[in-house]
Amino acid sequence: MNDTAPPEPDVIDAVLGIAPGSPLDRLRRERDKLRHYSQTSYRAALMPADPRNFPLPLRAALAARMARSWKRAELARHYTALARDLDADAATLALADPASPAPQDPRLRAILRHVDLVTRQPAQATRDDIAALTGAGLDDRDVVTLAGLIAFVNYQILVVAGLSMLRDF
Repeated sequence: MNDTAPPEPDVIDAVLGIAPGSPLDRLRRERDKLRHYSQTSYRAALMPADPRNFPLPLRAALAARMARSWKRAELARHYTALARDLDADAATLALADPASPAPQDPRLRAILRHVDLVTRQPAQATRDDIAALTGAGLDDRDVVTLAGLIAFVNYQILVVAGLSMLRDF
């Protein structure tokens, strides 16, 4: 950690409205490294310096889609706002809604199918699902990038769900 830089706003704290000094803030500070690494992972998954074949607005829209699938409205709002801030077009914003019609682009259809499968039924994912991604034009690095994004966002969703239960208890 860089002790001289001001602390970066924490997404989990922001979406849950965790106030400094509150019981949840004190609880999270007991695992400050985990808090730091969660935020660092957020930046790596959503805002990498080189987004390659996954533009930043697409990453944010996919994250919003996963949050909506889990019915985590606070994260869905955060990621939808992020997609808008990143100048997502209407077609990209539509991807954030799991109920939206499938896009015409076979690459995007394969990505959405995989995101939905791994988010909703991860145990059902097989090698054939990875083959479907490569068959739609994703290379190995793209598959790893997508897997990392899905893993991080679903982790973040679970942390937010757990902390919101503690907050609302």
